[in-house]
Amino acid sequence: MSSPPRLLLSFAIRSRRSSGIALVAVLWVVSLLAAIATSFATTQRTEVVGARNQIGNAEARALADAGLHRAVLALASEGEAAARDGRARDWVFDGARVTTAVQAEGGKIDLNGAEVGLLAGLFAAAGARDPEALAAAVADFRDADSDPRPRGAEDADYRSAGLAWEAKDRPFERRDELLQVLGMTRGVYDAVAPVVTVYARSKGIDPATAPAAALAALPGMSAAQAEALAAGRGGGTGVFGLGNLGGALGDNPYLVPSAIPMVTIRAEAEAEGGAVFVREAVVALTPGARKPFHILTWEQGRR
Repeated sequence: MSSPPRLLLSFAIRSRRSSGIALVAVLWVVSLLAAIATSFATTQRTEVVGARNQIGNAEARALADAGLHRAVLALASEGEAAARDGRARDWVFDGARVTTAVQAEGGKIDLNGAEVGLLAGLFAAAGARDPEALAAAVADFRDADSDPRPRGAEDADYRSAGLAWEAKDRPFERRDELLQVLGMTRGVYDAVAPVVTVYARSKGIDPATAPAAALAALPGMSAAQAEALAAGRGGGTGVFGLGNLGGALGDNPYLVPSAIPMVTIRAEAEAEGGAVFVREAVVALTPGARKPFHILTWEQGRR
């Protein structure tokens, strides 16, 4: 039979062990609760930031859409006096900045009407490896026959290249169909997309509204000259409304005045929190009609 001192010692040892185990358990519980609290706080913080970003994006989108409709209203109210040369104009609304630009479709290069020489100039200015061949391929893509032009591309060439499609043999309906043309690259497309159209139905460009990148496609025109001409263009009453710049452009067969009532409107909005949204739309103007405009395309643009 154990003596009282030994019983007391054994009880003390067991008590210390139980206390140690309890302390470890408490520490584990405290650590687990701290981890849960940290995770919850992080989740809440992420959700708050995400909600704030969503609100900012929605605000920027609404501002861009408002800026675009404001530009349409200006076109409807100012008529022919409204600027349509693609120059950026700022509008500040409730502390937010909206930049709008109106570009006449007649100042762009039409994928269906442009002649091969103008297309080749466009692709050369965009840095295409073989601009003449690419221009011929565009012409073959849109024409109804299956006879390839010199250095062009028809159905057999698409099959030889392993593509799942052939030449369309019909007019372009959207500018992004240009990516289906044999030889077209994403880099060249991104460079020319802002200055090509499927609405002008013209073999040339209207120099009164043509952007610099379209003017640079003219034979013998450098990028620096095109930029200078676009920057110095006025709204005078000279040749094609260019004032004294008509002589600088010379007698060029690719200069064709246009009165087509279609424009591309671009609105880029930056909300107060820094969110940015770009809206682009092609709008057909119908002054005097019950509905003064029709939206043909409505897309999110790129910065």
